[in-house]
Amino acid sequence: MLAIVFLTVFAAAILLMPPELVLPTLSVIALGGAAATAATAWLSPRLASLRPVSGWDIAGALTLIGCAAAILGEIEPLVEFLKPIPERSPSRG
Repeated sequence: MLAIVFLTVFAAAILLMPPELVLPTLSVIALGGAAATAATAWLSPRLASLRPVSGWDIAGALTLIGCAAAILGEIEPLVEFLKPIPERSPSRG
């Protein structure tokens, strides 16, 4: 069930974000998912002890995906996107 949620969020990010912002967005989503999965594995001994793949393995894989997306993504489009829009002067209309 959790995998379906992550795949849906990944697909929505790919479809809704401008192409130059997809990798930074996927990085944030994957790292957030890794943190949520790690917290769940820490709080739930059942998830932490699953075999052959435990919650810690899933958290590690999501961390790797998030770091790879952050490394491969360009920072310049993200800086331009987050730059504040200058306020217009009332005298200029």
